[in-house]
Amino acid sequence: MSAAIGLAPQILTTRINWPVTLAQKGSIATFDFDAEVAGYPYFVVSALNRPVQIEVKYSEQFDGLNHPWGDGPYDYVISLASTYRVETFNVTQTGRFQSFFLQGGQRWESIRLLTNGHVSFSEVGLQATIDLPDLDNLPSTFESSNGIYNAIWKLGANSIAAACFNAGSQKQTWEITDDGIYVPGQKAAVSALGNNFEKYTLKFYSKIVRGGTGWSTVTSVGGSGLNLLLISNLPSETTFVNTNQTLTPANSLVLASGWGFVNQTTLDSYFWGSFKVPFDIKEGEWYEIETSHANDDFLVVSVNGIQIVNLTLAHYPPLLGSFTSGSGARTQGSFGFGPYQDQIAYFRNATVTAANGTQIYHSYLTSQDVLAEYGTHENWATTCVDGPKRDRLVWLGDFFHTSRSLPASTSRWDYVKGTLQYLIDWQVPNGEVSIDPPLGYSPAYTEQISGGSYGLPDYQILGLNALTNYYGVTGDLDFPRDNWPAFQRLIQYLLNNIDNSTNLLNIGGFIGPELGTATSACLVQGLKGAAIIADDLNDHATANIYRNTATDVANAINTHLWSPTEGFYAVSTSNMSDFSLVGLGFAITSGVATATRATSTLAKLDQIKLYPAYADNTQEDSSSNLTKLSPNTNGFLLSALLLANQTEPAKYLLDNLWAAMYTQNQFRSGGTWEYVNQNLSPGLSLFTSLGHPWGNAPTYVLPEFVAGLWAVAPGYKTWLFGPGYKGFDLSYANTTISTKFGSLKAGWSLNNQGNQLTITIDAPVGTSGSVALPANGLIETYNINGREEKNEDPSEPLAIGSSMTTIVVQI
Repeated sequence: MSAAIGLAPQILTTRINWPVTLAQKGSIATFDFDAEVAGYPYFVVSALNRPVQIEVKYSEQFDGLNHPWGDGPYDYVISLASTYRVETFNVTQTGRFQSFFLQGGQRWESIRLLTNGHVSFSEVGLQATIDLPDLDNLPSTFESSNGIYNAIWKLGANSIAAACFNAGSQKQTWEITDDGIYVPGQKAAVSALGNNFEKYTLKFYSKIVRGGTGWSTVTSVGGSGLNLLLISNLPSETTFVNTNQTLTPANSLVLASGWGFVNQTTLDSYFWGSFKVPFDIKEGEWYEIETSHANDDFLVVSVNGIQIVNLTLAHYPPLLGSFTSGSGARTQGSFGFGPYQDQIAYFRNATVTAANGTQIYHSYLTSQDVLAEYGTHENWATTCVDGPKRDRLVWLGDFFHTSRSLPASTSRWDYVKGTLQYLIDWQVPNGEVSIDPPLGYSPAYTEQISGGSYGLPDYQILGLNALTNYYGVTGDLDFPRDNWPAFQRLIQYLLNNIDNSTNLLNIGGFIGPELGTATSACLVQGLKGAAIIADDLNDHATANIYRNTATDVANAINTHLWSPTEGFYAVSTSNMSDFSLVGLGFAITSGVATATRATSTLAKLDQIKLYPAYADNTQEDSSSNLTKLSPNTNGFLLSALLLANQTEPAKYLLDNLWAAMYTQNQFRSGGTWEYVNQNLSPGLSLFTSLGHPWGNAPTYVLPEFVAGLWAVAPGYKTWLFGPGYKGFDLSYANTTISTKFGSLKAGWSLNNQGNQLTITIDAPVGTSGSVALPANGLIETYNINGREEKNEDPSEPLAIGSSMTTIVVQI
């Protein structure tokens, strides 16, 4: 960790000599943690000459420190982390100060002195909520003669460490008291029970501790809606000097629709304005607040029985999101509570009444049960989210790459099992599992909040592959055995959606459309893996169904989606003149494509080649530097390229797309990114997650294709080592894979002349494998058993005990 002091944030920081002192109003201390960290921010004040106020900002990329809201806010979802990336402290004494909310992920932090005085800090840091790994001493490893490749591999390992955490480590964000719930400023947490409410009146009581109180209506869990703030008279003794009194003026009602009150890249917010309250709103006093949507066209808000606004909704920006019902009701959706940035309020005694006067909801908001209802309960499971600072949901489809890269790096198998189990806990009767279950809501509310959580049906296929990926690299049969009925229901949902006339999968979503190559080939890959699990569970009848169906779908892809005139696998039966990056990737990795067709399809890559990666399809704008490129989808391609022996385009991705995440200090977080622009900046500006495990493909691809170690039987019980020394300009590479049998180590090196290859294998007892090496233009195979007894018979496979086996060949 390093720091710098000046009148603006500084990227060139130096090693800290404590204490760090701010002695001039407006001066800023910039702290660089060097890589992604997460936890509850704290600082220790060692000296203070008078009370001061300080503003603290958090950001993954450096430029966030130059913006009013840091690299936030994150109004996307209640995520057991702070909605805001800026917070203010009133420092009146020396000692330790800690934030109420955790910051899910950051590299950079700044502290700005807002008032006259001087303050010294003897420590600044975070109380960690993740297990920070020693990246040089992980259970599974990769190393080569290319330092950039080594750094890229570590980016994936660090992303996993930041986005995965233990049950109970992400603490509850509401405090339950006898007076009601105590809530510092965060996105309004929404009741799971109100998604189907419409044309209703919400009444509750709130006491402002500082600044104001806030609530939302006609919204859904994880959705956008109508956002309301009631601002206090902002007394000087409790009001921070940086309070935005233009956005939140004293004694006013502030309204907005969308995700929040300020825009953040992809989360549109529509500010309606502030409306004067005709009396003083005092802090420390209870107010009765009523918000009525009883008439579908109007919004009526009253405080202590005095009407503040009566608005015609059609005159204001749209009420966005999933709360609009199929019947077209404007005011359908739930409600929730949460003040704005730096505000604090209490809430109690909430009642919802239907338009006909029937009470349909009541809670005193004094029971611990409300935490699970409003999504503010500590995290229920050991699990992985999409990204540490944003999208802190357990995304089903995005877990595909994580399920492979976890066993290849930190080897925290419990994270994979915990994530898959949590997804299963949200399964609905038709077999689907939630594509993005939230952290703080109880799975007991699956039925109530299922509306927006079962879209993107192709994520069900990616989720199936996450299970088969896990089994393939760990050989852990207990987990699929314990959950086999649930996984069978998921697979049956997919089988039920195979089109009878074409045998193609008739669902689409993120990776591609229905009746398309991407979704159908991804299903083939998942079914093949599921058949292996079924066989190992002695469920051979089911295994045969899965295997035969995979063959039928593969044949259908080759029949209906191969375009002989274009020489590629088409996007879908309705779009035979275009191809997609993901469809190309899964056609190869699933084994659908023959070698000839794989080569033909890959020859078309130049049509979607941009810088520093490949576009998802030919429709992307190649002329714009801001065209975002996906490490996620390029990760599917990376495996396919190397499986097809196409080293040059694979090297292009490693040397450009993934290298950009490490070599640019102003953007580097120590993790892999969500999106990348053609100018090598983060693809969604400040909103971009720079610790996104869905970009982690190299973390498992490098050990497999560059070091050359593969699992043949689940869990590496049988393995294959084929050194990947061609085309990467490397002199050596080695890997260690942590298995249930012990550490399996393999490596290769070239001599200075490049004509002699030395390989080393150290295989644990209980495993066996083959080494495929070139010699005299042919491939020679060496069989190796990992066992303790000595090999007395030279006709038997070479045996390995506690010593390492070395093989040297001329090439």
